Amino acid sequence: MSCILNTGTTLDCRSSLGSVKSVFIGSTTGQDISITASTGVATALTAQGGTIDITSVADLTTNGMFEFQQPRQTASLTETGAFSEENGTAFYTSVLSMVVNTLEGEKLNTLNILGQNTRLVVVVKDGNDRYWTMGNRSGAIVTASTSETGVAFGDRSGITIEISGISPEPMFELSIS
Repeated sequence: MSCILNTGTTLDCRSSLGSVKSVFIGSTTGQDISITASTGVATALTAQGGTIDITSVADLTTNGMFEFQQPRQTASLTETGAFSEENGTAFYTSVLSMVVNTLEGEKLNTLNILGQNTRLVVVVKDGNDRYWTMGNRSGAIVTASTSETGVAFGDRSGITIEISGISPEPMFELSIS
């Protein structure tokens, strides 16, 4: 792998929005994940022996992926890079915090199933209608959850789920139409 820096960045206009609109999750426990990507942009994602095959937006909900819509301004995706000169390592940890409003037995069962999986394919649609992969080829796992009733009438009665993925490269923007 070449480490030659060949580009910089320009100062963009202030037109970018924070937030997560939707999360698409598919289970691939025990299966390989393949991503076609170059320069940080992925054009295809295949997993679970081809059961999950994403080359278009429509594929996100028709090929083994399930959508978890997010209430406005409640979910976030954060990625942190870790670099060690002493060990010669570099890797990235993506953490998604998403919510499910309304505490119900069926939703807790879905959480339980998500938590048992050891390799999830996760695609996040952000507030700018861009799609991002988590964990890339390694997949992601549920690392924490909180189920709560709230105290006051205006508090959330629901579930907060944390999903993490680790990868030797940063998350890819999934360029699909």
